[in-house]
Amino acid sequence: MSSSTFLRYDASTHTVRNAQGNTKILSPQCAALLALLLEHPHAVVTRDHIRNIIWRHNVVSEDLINHVVYRLKKELKCLPGSHIWHIEAITKTGYRLTYSSGESQPTHYWLRRWRAWLKLHFW
Repeated sequence: MSSSTFLRYDASTHTVRNAQGNTKILSPQCAALLALLLEHPHAVVTRDHIRNIIWRHNVVSEDLINHVVYRLKKELKCLPGSHIWHIEAITKTGYRLTYSSGESQPTHYWLRRWRAWLKLHFW
């Protein structure tokens, strides 16, 4: 069972549970995406990697990937405390799962994000 401070994910049942005991059963594709993001916390998971893991190398449109990410975000929003998990879109690359404690991000986090944005757009 993978967990962050407030949420737990049980891959065997595709269930996300918060600290209050509320649960949400994820669809198979959303569960596969969440498991993949949890395997690589704070790292970018590329669209190609998502495509290979969830759809087994089949041709899949960018819109379908976007839709599964949207559905996962929507399903997680149903649980109180799910705002602790953030699925961040990395332009033209993929997605990253980050955790927060509800506090604002430290300055070094924002500097790293700003540098990554500059590198993506200007180099």
